[in-house]
Amino acid sequence: MKKHIKYLVGAAMISVAAAGCKKAFFNRPPENASTSGTYYQTTDEVTSSTDILYAAPWFGFNGKAFLAIGDLQSGNARCDAGTDGEFDAFRNYSEGNATLAVQSTWNSLFTVVAQANALLNTLPSAVPSSVPASVVNNALGEARLMRAAAYFYLVRLFGNVPIITNPTTQVSNFQTVNTNYVTDVYTFMINDLLYAEANCTKGVASTGHASSGSASALLAKVYLYEQDYADAKKEAEKVIASGEFGLMGLDFGGSYVNLFETAYNNNKESIISLQWTSNGGYGFGNQIQSVIADGENGNYLTGTGDGYGELGPTWDLQDAFKNAGDTIRRHGCIMLPGEYYAELHKATGGYTTPLAVNEQGTHAGMKKYVVGTPADNNGSSAAQATSNNTYIMRYADVYLIDAEAILGLSAAPGVGHGIDTNATSSDPTALASLNRVRQRAGLAAKTSFTYRDLIKERRLEFAIEGDYWYDLQRIDGFNSGTHPVAEAIIAKQNRGGSSGSGTAPKYTDYTRNVLYIPATDASFIIPIPATDVAADPNLTKPPVHYKF
Repeated sequence: MKKHIKYLVGAAMISVAAAGCKKAFFNRPPENASTSGTYYQTTDEVTSSTDILYAAPWFGFNGKAFLAIGDLQSGNARCDAGTDGEFDAFRNYSEGNATLAVQSTWNSLFTVVAQANALLNTLPSAVPSSVPASVVNNALGEARLMRAAAYFYLVRLFGNVPIITNPTTQVSNFQTVNTNYVTDVYTFMINDLLYAEANCTKGVASTGHASSGSASALLAKVYLYEQDYADAKKEAEKVIASGEFGLMGLDFGGSYVNLFETAYNNNKESIISLQWTSNGGYGFGNQIQSVIADGENGNYLTGTGDGYGELGPTWDLQDAFKNAGDTIRRHGCIMLPGEYYAELHKATGGYTTPLAVNEQGTHAGMKKYVVGTPADNNGSSAAQATSNNTYIMRYADVYLIDAEAILGLSAAPGVGHGIDTNATSSDPTALASLNRVRQRAGLAAKTSFTYRDLIKERRLEFAIEGDYWYDLQRIDGFNSGTHPVAEAIIAKQNRGGSSGSGTAPKYTDYTRNVLYIPATDASFIIPIPATDVAADPNLTKPPVHYKF
């Protein structure tokens, strides 16, 4: 166990920089090679040194943990008890420090930190003077951006976490590493993102690498979570004014459904995304399809023998789409009986959702991140490994951040420390940003909106993208230990299955079961894994301030 936590702190001593262009994220020099002295010798090698930060280190978080935390806990998805060991605990907030998905989340995100630290600590001294300083600084900026992205998940999930920067000095004392205050972690992330904003290349997000604009966008979101609305607004509007990004279906071709297809990887809406490849198989590809594709028809739907249907869309989420009249985003997120998808099984004329579809008793299936067969993806999918990207952030988020920040600047505090959920804005700029997102969804423009409206809009836009849990977590205020508003929202979510599977020919003679699963204040922070606490008992001691 000591070896394990030592790896989390010390893995950054091993350079595993990738070689090649963005299509070869996994072509990297052997880990036993003396890479710091023999690699990073050319502009291309330095440019590609950050490739690994967008891929394999995230694997343990992407997929089950990503969905269990972001959508199962938040009430967007449901599963029956006993469906899967990694999901079961999250369905009723009973995950503990020995839950596998908790461990894989901690390991994965700290591995991203370790990989970023490897570059930050070895690259400057390894690069010859023939490589332009701007190229080196861009790579360092990307490393700091992705380190901040990993810490953004860590601090929201675990609360106080250790800030690791230099394994050379910290690895020898790994048994006495303390956590740092949440506020210090946010300051650390902001410093990383400000560096990335100043040093990353502009306008390159479409290559799969983050850009200066990507840093600005993530910075806007971090500021929003801190309730620093003035800076969130400034950064969001900087991104909007840059013209680097756009909304698919409005600013460039495609549609909301296309956002999650392999053929549209690194589109203009993508701000930061994980870059997967099916070529390496399990561990290198995106496994989300295998987890959520229609299990009863999964072997046919994916064409690769997986598709386990381990999550279904809750009645609450289905009703949220229906009540909003939101058919475009619902169609891209949830498959209802009899619905047609031309992009799936293209060789045989498309795919029609079976009338008997019934994932986890919801009489529906999941669509978002489900991309079909290898033939549907030009061969770029395999069992438990597709090549479609996972979004960390996309441009629609920037518009909604802008709208929320403007509302926040004028709104009175509500219950706890968050914005009053009934606070209203009719600010023209806020409305313009919100209505851009609604326009793409085919919804009528609003003339005013409340904070509760904004949170509902975010839910429908980002459902099954692992994001809604964090919106619920922050609705009561930054770093709040109490969550009365979020708990009230969760208490009204019907997370039940159904009685009766439905019979042919219509499969509509079933009854919705009612199941409410309350959350408590303790539900909003995940415990640090037991193996890591056993190796370093200081992780459970009071946090200490980070020395900047």
